[in-house]
Amino acid sequence: MKNIILASKSPRRIEMLGKYVKNIIVCPSDTKEIVNENDFPKITVMKIALAKALAVGEKCSDKGIIISADTVVYLDRIMGKPQNYTEGYEMLKLLSGKIHSVFTGVCIIDSENNKRIVDYEETTVEFNELTDDLIIKYLDTGEFKDKAGAYGIQGYGELFVKAIHGCYNNVKGLPLTKLNNLLTKHFSLNLL
Repeated sequence: MKNIILASKSPRRIEMLGKYVKNIIVCPSDTKEIVNENDFPKITVMKIALAKALAVGEKCSDKGIIISADTVVYLDRIMGKPQNYTEGYEMLKLLSGKIHSVFTGVCIIDSENNKRIVDYEETTVEFNELTDDLIIKYLDTGEFKDKAGAYGIQGYGELFVKAIHGCYNNVKGLPLTKLNNLLTKHFSLNLL
């Protein structure tokens, strides 16, 4: 089997993919995740995922299947990772009691023949009404840092969620079902 190269240092993505691939080569991308709040979220995540995979293809000496991903939260505008506590508070206040979308762009490149595929997954998440006290307690955990939309559904952020429609793993940052379907269809690989 070809090497699987993950273009990410995200512990969640490493853990999720590591469940299926024992010897992942982790080669993080240094690509800046530039988000235009007014762009289409699916276009944004696919562009960033492609840029990450291309950058890793150039810098990683190992050859194989490069997998990259980028996740944003969308409600009236694109929300990437909050820059600070205040921005995290503002994002969670905006999401409170509402339905938002989580978009993850996925890019797969075979660095041996440069075959590439870029796609995305969308999941909708409905939040409960969040009190200021709950938001502040959550922000004080520090979990919001480095999370699109300022929450992690796999952590304390699960307390915010009233309902989810679609792929749960997509909200965590790597839509495994979509990824496996793309690997199977386009690269004759299967995660199992």
